[in-house]
Amino acid sequence: MTETLLSEGLYRNPHRLSLWGKIILFDCRRAFSADDGERDELIFGRFAFERGDNRFLKASHGAAVIGRKTSTHVSIVKCECVRDARKRVVTPCVLVTRKSEKREIFVYRLLTLSCSNRLESCIEFKLTYQMRGDVSILQGPTVLWTNAGNVFYTSAQTGEVRQIPIQLSHVVFGELPIDKEQVFILGLQNEASQSKGQTSGFFVDSGHAFDSAMILPHPYVCIARCILVLSAERVDGMLKSAVVAATSNQQLVYFKDGIVKDTCQLPFRCPEDIEMANTGRNGCLFVILFQEGHVCAVRKETFQVC
Repeated sequence: MTETLLSEGLYRNPHRLSLWGKIILFDCRRAFSADDGERDELIFGRFAFERGDNRFLKASHGAAVIGRKTSTHVSIVKCECVRDARKRVVTPCVLVTRKSEKREIFVYRLLTLSCSNRLESCIEFKLTYQMRGDVSILQGPTVLWTNAGNVFYTSAQTGEVRQIPIQLSHVVFGELPIDKEQVFILGLQNEASQSKGQTSGFFVDSGHAFDSAMILPHPYVCIARCILVLSAERVDGMLKSAVVAATSNQQLVYFKDGIVKDTCQLPFRCPEDIEMANTGRNGCLFVILFQEGHVCAVRKETFQVC
């Protein structure tokens, strides 16, 4: 029986990604077998669009065991397609958490999906609290999140959970398309910091703080919900960049070297992510994803909603 994207009942609470023209669904399920007993699994399915049938058909699928204890609860926290620094390819990543009902310990595990359709464990760490609010997966892969006014991160390279040395609120995570100091954090310094009310930036790779105005003007750091860096280079020690940001004011804003160049009113609230799609002869689109599943596209050339 041919399985399609819309009729796939196995994925009850799917998390979706798209990569190289395919749709990837992730979900968690409780499974049982006579040999292994009861266990929690992370399952996935790749779906490819078939023009003849005019629908997405399942191309491959698989699963990985996340836990075997019946007293645990497994769920998906975040999914992203990011660049794997070790393999130098863009790969789907999924962050899952496993919580014990007897102990307030949350075990987090980041898995990558290889081109050979294998779920491979990349990072595993434990926290005494549950991740809430700002969680991001960026190139590395690097996992970043906030808790109680602090910003934390971990990666396969660090091998441990680290806290950045400055307290930031209204945090936005991003990455630069340059060789060094790629993953960065922008935010408003908290009252406990020395520079009260000032915005600041922090490079995760080098541990260096920097003036966030090199990427976003100070007033926009507090209202930016997500950003996409289109280009970046260092000229005479200064960072030159082209950036688009979706704000809590329901706008998409284009910045050149930290200066506002264009704005576009968005049709929905609460943007969560910005992606770029190259449509070929029809040019490039900024695809903005919102909470509650809304999506809209803005033409790069005209900076207007399609």
